[in-house]
Amino acid sequence: MTRAGRGRARRVGREIAKAAATIALFVLLAAALALAVTLALALTAGTTAAGTSGAGGSGALRPGARPGDGATPLAAAEVATIRKVVDGDTIDVRVGGSNVRVRLLQIDAPETRSAAECWGRQASAALSRLLRPGQVVTLYADPALDRTDRYGRALRYVFRGTTNVNVRLVAQGDAAPYFYDRDRGRYAAGLERVGLAARRARMGLWGGCPGTAYDPYRAIDTGPVR
Repeated sequence: MTRAGRGRARRVGREIAKAAATIALFVLLAAALALAVTLALALTAGTTAAGTSGAGGSGALRPGARPGDGATPLAAAEVATIRKVVDGDTIDVRVGGSNVRVRLLQIDAPETRSAAECWGRQASAALSRLLRPGQVVTLYADPALDRTDRYGRALRYVFRGTTNVNVRLVAQGDAAPYFYDRDRGRYAAGLERVGLAARRARMGLWGGCPGTAYDPYRAIDTGPVR
C-alpha cells in the first residue's frame, strides 16, 4: 500500500471510531431517558395509590362504603373471634389473646336483661344468626367517636366479610340508629336511611312493637314485652 493509501486508511479508521463513539453516546442518553421516564411513572402511580387508599374516599375495598355516608376514614382493623352474643347490640370477642366486650357502634337494640323490652329476644336471636361462636370478624373504631363507653365496652363497627353487621341489624328492623350525645359517625347517613326504610315497611321491632318512636338521638324504647 502506498503512503497515500495508508493515510486514507487512517483517516477512514478515525472517522469510523468517531461515528461509533457518537452512536454509543446516543444509546447511553436514550437509556438514561427511558430510566427517568420509568421512575417518574412509578412515583406517580405510588402517589395516586396512596391518595386513593388513605384519604377517605369510598373505594371498592372500603368496608361497607356507601355514597353519602361521609368521608371519615376508619381506624385500623382489628381481627376478632366471636365468643358469644350477649344481646341484640353487644358481643364478646377474643382479640389478640384478650377477651373484649364490644358494643356495636351507633345502633341500639331492645333490652333483654335488667328490664326486658319488646323485641329484645328477637333482636338477640337475629344477631346470633349473624355472628356465631368461633366466627372470625373484623372490628373498626370510628376516629370521630369514642373508642369505649362508660362501661368499658369497646365501641366498634363489626364486619362479617363485607357485611356491616351494624347496618344489617338496622335494615332488618332488629335495631335502630342511635347517635349517642348527638355524635354522628362514618355510617350515620346510611343507618338513618335503612332505619327509616325498615320503619316504613314495619319490619322487625317497628311492626312487632306498635307505637315505638323513631328518634336516632335517644335510646330505643319499645316498651315491655308483649
